[in-house]
Amino acid sequence: MVENAGIVSGILSGTGFEWVKSLAIAIGIALMIRWIVAEPFRIPSSSMETTLHGDPAMFHGDRVFVNKLAYGTRFPLNGIRIPFTDTRLQYAEKRIWRNHDPQRWDIVVFKAVEPDAVHTTLVKRVVGLPGERIHIQGGKVYADGKPLELPPGMPPIQYTSPWGNCYGVATDDEHAVVPPHCYLLLGDNSAHSRDGRFFGWVPNERILGRVSCIWWPIPRWRDFTGFSGTWWWRIVVAIMSFLIVFRIFVWRSWPMRGVRGAGRFGIDHALVNRWAYGIPLPFTRFRLYKGRMPKRGELVLYRTGRPIAGAPDMMLGYVAGLPGERVLIDNGTLLIDGKPVEIPGLTITNAEGVGPYARSKAKEHSLVPEDCVFLLTADTDPQDHCDGRTLGWTPHASLIGRAVAIWWPPRSWRRVRY
Repeated sequence: MVENAGIVSGILSGTGFEWVKSLAIAIGIALMIRWIVAEPFRIPSSSMETTLHGDPAMFHGDRVFVNKLAYGTRFPLNGIRIPFTDTRLQYAEKRIWRNHDPQRWDIVVFKAVEPDAVHTTLVKRVVGLPGERIHIQGGKVYADGKPLELPPGMPPIQYTSPWGNCYGVATDDEHAVVPPHCYLLLGDNSAHSRDGRFFGWVPNERILGRVSCIWWPIPRWRDFTGFSGTWWWRIVVAIMSFLIVFRIFVWRSWPMRGVRGAGRFGIDHALVNRWAYGIPLPFTRFRLYKGRMPKRGELVLYRTGRPIAGAPDMMLGYVAGLPGERVLIDNGTLLIDGKPVEIPGLTITNAEGVGPYARSKAKEHSLVPEDCVFLLTADTDPQDHCDGRTLGWTPHASLIGRAVAIWWPPRSWRRVRY
């Protein structure tokens, strides 16, 4: 029992706790973005054809992004159905913060106003605005007696007039005049859409946000806001594309754990030049051009190969030994071919049981092979040496790049000098 408690305590206080904390933070950020900024939505029916393709089947139908900042921030979980019941949590009639009002022809996602609706979240187009007298006749929509013209990009369809005493069709004030802070929402596929003509006016507070684009499937991508047509959007795309290419081919970032002088304001992050030792082939461990061997004292990012349990996949280390050299660590002193060598930024401490590389005079553990280097990290814990002493020789192919600067946090910015 005590042993199990110790195991649980170790998990909660160590790596397990860090995983739980990171997961909680990630979920919290995702939920905040989903609540306030944007949310993906699947089109469940054909009521907005041909603008939006809908299909209730799994992995069918268009996927859209809904801009939740467009009309303001709603209270969280307002209108959500309590699991395993037919009761909905409705505790607020207004928004926390209100932005601009929906405009005519906006495509919006909203919570259904019908208590027995098959789909509780729907997508329609804003047609009638607050205070307007709406009348559908002869397949056209009239607002205050004037026929409405379809906006550019909207399919050339006509709204039909269903039978019965429907909203926007009947001429009495109850079914024709849009109340304050309410809207008439209609589907583009008017002949097969159960929309505001049947369920009536939709209050502003039930509108979740404006559909900004179709993001899936990719061939159906479409921007409904005109955002992608602006010059500054093109500049943003160009800059982001440049940074992505730059990241894949030229640079990468890495935390400077275990490096002396790092972490003055938390954990500093180094900017690593991936071209220093050859041109990398993206998403592989191969190089288009091999490049030079590193020089002694350079701080490099390299793949460890994980020959021992607990070793990270990649690390920063100082180049201590070059090909053909004999390396030996004796009482905290680095000896190269029998001569003491000091490397700025590197402090070597003694630790029992660390090795056998550079701690044995045997050729196997002291002579650096061709096309390999011997790497050391600045010691933070004498009992936690995870560098060339235990990992062995590092081949050129495992070198990722050379650290050239500290870029994060900004107040720690400085060049890495050799």
